[in-house]
Amino acid sequence: MHGIMGKQWLWRMALLTGGLWLAVTTLLPARVRQARLTAISGPGPFYATIAWSYGLGARPISVIFDLDLGDSYGSATTDGEALEAEIPLSAAPNGPWRITASATYRLLGAAYTQVRRFEAPERRDPIR
Repeated sequence: MHGIMGKQWLWRMALLTGGLWLAVTTLLPARVRQARLTAISGPGPFYATIAWSYGLGARPISVIFDLDLGDSYGSATTDGEALEAEIPLSAAPNGPWRITASATYRLLGAAYTQVRRFEAPERRDPIR
């Protein structure tokens, strides 16, 4: 009798865990994480390559990345499966980078947009 109760408890916990995992991965949006500038190619026309990752959850339908590099800027739209993009720039880059990521999700039939901003890490002088 005790062995049967233990197996039922184990199966119930497994089903509960699986149900929670399914809910998290389908109902919660996967946040855009660690967006960063990885390369700049040029000279003229100039292109910037950016890369990013996603957190746990449902991937977005599309993501719009706006890149600001001082007097230079550019934008790219990707689907939710992409992890890098090449962005054409308006001019030669001459400043620290800032990326704005606008991710659009469809959760339970409703559109939902999440905006995140990423900036270049501050440069630190080397220790002498």
